Amino acid sequence: MKLGLYSITYRGVWYKGDALDLFTVARLAKSQGWEGLELDTERPHAAPMDLDANDRKRLRDLLGELDLPLSAVSPNCDLSSPVPSQMDAMICYVRECIKLTHDLGAPLCKIFAAWRGITIHDGIASYDLTYSHDPYPYWKEDRRPLVVNAIRELAQFAGDHGVTLALQNHGPDIVNNYKDTISLIEEVGSPWFQACLDINIEDDPESNTRAWEMARAGGPLQRHSHVNGEFVRNEQGQVVLAAAGYFDNHFWGREVAYPAYFDALAACGYKGFLDWEFCHPAIEKGEFAGIDYVHRQTELALEYMTVLRDEALKKASAGSNP
Repeated sequence: MKLGLYSITYRGVWYKGDALDLFTVARLAKSQGWEGLELDTERPHAAPMDLDANDRKRLRDLLGELDLPLSAVSPNCDLSSPVPSQMDAMICYVRECIKLTHDLGAPLCKIFAAWRGITIHDGIASYDLTYSHDPYPYWKEDRRPLVVNAIRELAQFAGDHGVTLALQNHGPDIVNNYKDTISLIEEVGSPWFQACLDINIEDDPESNTRAWEMARAGGPLQRHSHVNGEFVRNEQGQVVLAAAGYFDNHFWGREVAYPAYFDALAACGYKGFLDWEFCHPAIEKGEFAGIDYVHRQTELALEYMTVLRDEALKKASAGSNP
């Protein structure tokens, strides 16, 4: 298991202040100690339309110099729209992201089935408007076939470029958990279409049982995963996930069964990346925070994830997992 940084953390929409450009993010990821990098494909990061052949070569060369592999290139896409022009636009977008994945030498293009997106006001992103209502309340039953057809087309295109699509278990509407994800993968039926499973967005993310069920169900289909949250040091100096009620006026605060999930992945022989993403508003003492807050959380996340990964691998090696 390898630990990576998702560039969305530094895209300049979750904290007060400017984004870091991709080249700076790559150098920062290496200096912080991450073992790989995942690229978000919205401006100002890895939007394919902004990266010409020279940019792609420069970025690939830099990553080679840093010995920092790309874990994934990740479009934020909705492949469920019943509006033909919107669907065509999304298919074009993902196709360009697949080409970018190939050009940069990444193995995966991580996709959504029905990502609703964010809005940005005064430089800060929010899920409130996009996730407070269903954009297609009148079109419930017929959207899954739209997703299946779009992904079948995109999986063929990805395969032609030697790229694997990985579907995140986060829709909503079409994909709400790991079972929906695996069902969709089975229905599409392409070897170029596999899974990205995140425990923190499951129906019951605090459940150790759920963590093990998901890792076992994913098995060889699982190619990617993420960690999200906010962290603190406890009285013993250990980095722990901030649980509900710990923070006052913060966005995050809930239990997630990360220890069990890391153990389960190691026991199941998972070899892919677990990438850290800070993808919610950075709030400190009731106010939007700056990039230094995200830096601190990212450093704590790396320490937390490293401890969990190393302990999980030891348990798996000793055969001490259930």
